[in-house]
Amino acid sequence: MKKLLTIIFTSSLFTLSCNGGGPDNLKPIVEEPVITDPIRPFPQNKNFTLCIKPNHQSQDQLNNDVIDYYKYWKLKYVKASNGVTPGGGYYLAMKGTGGDGNEITTSEAHGYGMIVFALMAGYDKDAKQFFDGFFNMFDKHRSTTNPHLMSWVIHKTEKVSYDQGSATDGDLDIAYALLLADKQWGSDGKINYLSHAKEMINKGIKLDEMSSQTKRVLLGDWDTNQYSTRSSDWMAGHFRAFNKATNDKFWLDAIDVVYELIESITANYSSTTGLMPDFIVGSTPKPAPEYYLNEFKETDEYNWNACRYPWRITSDFAHNNNQEARKAMLKLLDFIVEKSNGDPKKIKAGYYLNGDPLNSYSDAAFTAPLVTAAIVDTKYQDFLNKGWDEIVQMRSSYFGDTIGMLNLLMISGNWWNPSE
Repeated sequence: MKKLLTIIFTSSLFTLSCNGGGPDNLKPIVEEPVITDPIRPFPQNKNFTLCIKPNHQSQDQLNNDVIDYYKYWKLKYVKASNGVTPGGGYYLAMKGTGGDGNEITTSEAHGYGMIVFALMAGYDKDAKQFFDGFFNMFDKHRSTTNPHLMSWVIHKTEKVSYDQGSATDGDLDIAYALLLADKQWGSDGKINYLSHAKEMINKGIKLDEMSSQTKRVLLGDWDTNQYSTRSSDWMAGHFRAFNKATNDKFWLDAIDVVYELIESITANYSSTTGLMPDFIVGSTPKPAPEYYLNEFKETDEYNWNACRYPWRITSDFAHNNNQEARKAMLKLLDFIVEKSNGDPKKIKAGYYLNGDPLNSYSDAAFTAPLVTAAIVDTKYQDFLNKGWDEIVQMRSSYFGDTIGMLNLLMISGNWWNPSE
């Protein structure tokens, strides 16, 4: 019986298996990732100025709740490439609304995943490996319209021939996640996170996903309507981070437009609730008509897109102490606390702009962002405490679970500002 002799040539990074074979047995060694200690390891336990946290549990218990949820989320949704994508990597498994059912993920999910891994580094020793794997999947599946952006879907075959145009929300989160990664691991390694972030911001997002005319956030690099926008894409906190990274005043102007839109919609369509519709159109902003983009019937209501709006705006207050953000959330919180009788379990999955519920059931995609909004004022302390306990046990499907994961990071003070 022949013995198997393995010789490792570290200089050439090859392994030769001598078992009667020849050159065909020469295989590349998988390079071990360079161990880079996180600069801002989880938990960061930030206490945001003028914000509150749940006070019925210790910070350690809040952190443990986040860890427990993270382990569940990662195991259920993070998947490895099938190998067709050069370099492989990872993605967050989901089906996209508007897709043909053959996609394995969307850029929306990709951005979420990259943010989570950048923030969980330190607890998860493999966070950088996963982040870099997500980056490679983004890098190898670029938008067919603007190559500085991501295809909004990745097909189950992972063939680039199925790649498509972009979706703005995913690109905003991916660029923001790269800014987090730069502050978490630095940009001197294999991937220059900061350089890639600036490239996305300057040559992708600003050029083809923002209107130079109206400064509104557009829907994707295919969208030519300078007035169409989606309330869940009003990521004012991201825009401040983009301004800090690029020193481009455009992003400050875009923030002003976000709050002008909120003020106008509130005054004219949701004066008693502060709710935003999924989509907004028109030079004088108004809710989009039903079946806008053929995505959902309820595009003129607070539904599966707008549900993220409270979390996005609250983030701007938490990280930047923006008082316009707080004002908008106070209006919204006064409505939802009264509507639910102070019980987050009674938050419904969608509302008409006048506050009537669209559905009788609940979902974390709606509950978690509204609970996060409660951090803006001490008068919502009881609502926040109850809401935390509700989010940590709401486990269902990709959308609600991932939004729940991200909002737990914010509420607990473990989503830090990359512009600090």
